[in-house]
Amino acid sequence: MLGGLFYPRAVAIIGASNNPYSIGHIVLKNLTDYGYKGPIFPINPKAQHIRSFRCYKSVLDVPDEIDLVNISIKAELLPHVIKECGEKGVKFAIVHSAGFKEVGEEGIKREREMVELAHTYGMRIFGPNSQGIQNADPEVSVYANFTFVPMKPGNVSIVAQGGGMGEMLKLHLHNVGLGHRMYASYGNESDLTMPEILDYYGQDEGTRVIMMQTESFKDPAAFLEVASRITPKKPVLAIKAGRTREGSVAVSSHTGTLVDQAAMATAMYRKTGVVEFHDTHQMIKAAIAMSTQDPPKGNRIGMITNTGGPGIQAVDEAVESGLVLATWSEAGKKRLEESLYAEASLGNPVDVVATAGPDHYFAAMDTLLKEDGVDMLFVFFVTAPFVDLDAIAARIKEACESSAKPVVVVIETREIWYGLIDNLRKAGVPVYEFSEDGVRALAAMTRYAEYRDRKKEPPPELEVDRAAAEAIVKRYEGKDIYIPQVEAFELLSAYGVPIPKVVELNGDLKAAAKKVGFPCVLKVDSPEVIHKTDEGGVVLNIKDEKELAAAYDKMQSVFSGKKASYVLMEQKPAGEEIIIGATAAPGLGSLVMFGLGGIFVEVMKDVIVALAPLSKPEAREMIEGIKGYPVLEGIRGKEGADLDAIEDMLIRVSRLAADFPNITEMDLNPIFAYPKGTAPAAVDVRLKVK
Repeated sequence: MLGGLFYPRAVAIIGASNNPYSIGHIVLKNLTDYGYKGPIFPINPKAQHIRSFRCYKSVLDVPDEIDLVNISIKAELLPHVIKECGEKGVKFAIVHSAGFKEVGEEGIKREREMVELAHTYGMRIFGPNSQGIQNADPEVSVYANFTFVPMKPGNVSIVAQGGGMGEMLKLHLHNVGLGHRMYASYGNESDLTMPEILDYYGQDEGTRVIMMQTESFKDPAAFLEVASRITPKKPVLAIKAGRTREGSVAVSSHTGTLVDQAAMATAMYRKTGVVEFHDTHQMIKAAIAMSTQDPPKGNRIGMITNTGGPGIQAVDEAVESGLVLATWSEAGKKRLEESLYAEASLGNPVDVVATAGPDHYFAAMDTLLKEDGVDMLFVFFVTAPFVDLDAIAARIKEACESSAKPVVVVIETREIWYGLIDNLRKAGVPVYEFSEDGVRALAAMTRYAEYRDRKKEPPPELEVDRAAAEAIVKRYEGKDIYIPQVEAFELLSAYGVPIPKVVELNGDLKAAAKKVGFPCVLKVDSPEVIHKTDEGGVVLNIKDEKELAAAYDKMQSVFSGKKASYVLMEQKPAGEEIIIGATAAPGLGSLVMFGLGGIFVEVMKDVIVALAPLSKPEAREMIEGIKGYPVLEGIRGKEGADLDAIEDMLIRVSRLAADFPNITEMDLNPIFAYPKGTAPAAVDVRLKVK
């Protein structure tokens, strides 16, 4: 495990220096300033003493055993130093030095050889190009890092690929007086991996919340396995940098263009119950609340304010965040009426009015926290100078301590009353400056609870013709092409995905029309034609053989210069258009996408992505997760689509993608979804085999 990294018995600093602007000097200073409990050994062949410590020429000269070394020397000098560390029996080497894979092929080779050398001695490399680690546990108090944020014991642990982002997370926890537990900024991740660090945090009893920042996933499967074990016990909050696909090779399917790196990360987070953020500020605010309080048991929020405007802001944010405004019981309403001023508003929010005193605040909070229909509480407090502010803050604290339900407090004040905020924070009450921050923190806690408590079951067993599907896929393995439409439809049919009748045209239009019937649809089938409708490659509502012959002649003329074949299909009645797609994801298998279909997928990009294969709850979560879900559910008197049938189709496509990971792209767009009792139909498919 990682005990030697986070609880080292002794630390050596290779590259220690009397130069106050050197990394080695800062690491030594941080270890001493924050009271590291073990011996510290500066290593520098040219110095005798550094900061009152005796200096050694080599780790081999140190008389004690060493668990951890911090290395900040030129990359070219590392092989000799790593060899000496190995011979000394060092367990972990934090390599701050740059000049490895981030600089190109030579650096990649240097990095690989460094790791191979370390492994011959059973030593692990942290980094290179890394900040280092911290553990604020008073038992060890190790600051083996060259950064500046003060280290104070807390219960939030941080793992960050980017050092600047990691430092930002630490800094803002420090600014609200929370501190942190463990910290690791791992840089190039050449050896010791992010999932290993995450796993260690998950098993650490002193870590209540984990914040993570990533730029890429070296081992997605390991992350999935580790995160899935942690989130039932403690929240993991995540933010991913580099959420665009800029610079990558464009692909021609809708699924390929919509499923970018951000979508892949989102799919992993959702699968594992990790709460994702796109805003660093909001992730920190959520961590603050989760560090002191358990998540709510439901999504019903009660609100108390002493002024109107911020309460309205809070209501808007709550509704937009998926929270539900709680209502009070008759007994609750009566107690509020008896306890508050006559001018108070007793709805949600409860407006206790600006002249409310300590007992009014306590009565309102105590009443709502005792209501069965309230899962969490938001309190806004503007520090009016004509009331006893200290007493109000004390009573707010008292009410919070009397309930296990989460409470956030927003205080609008100036610097002369900042002591109120400090006192509440010291008591474990999350305090914010803006209404939106408080509500979003509660919403994040609710999301975590919903992920943690959601129904979990394995993907269902399906009756499919895998042999038939395998025969089709094998015909195109290694060709990296889009397979012909007819065979793509046959592949879907083998897995029970509803399709229209379809035949490839070989000149006998009459025989083809007899198989599919009228009205029918004529389509071009060519890898060179992506948007068939736009290029004249689709003719709808063909009513008889005469119209078919004319359409066929015209289409052949339009695509005469391209490698194209033609298919005739049964024309399905129009329905709600949806898209289901799949794409290969290295290290993950396959990802499945769902959203509104047709041209709307390009304009609205209202899609959701998940890992294949899907369970029934996961498929339903995808359907209900898109913004366009009300359209499928049925609005303005219009009958909704058969959601059970869509769910079944999603599951079947996901199983097909999981069973054949060499299907690198698959687009079913559009799919026509119909009211209850009528199976949906995939009326166009584009499928690529690697």
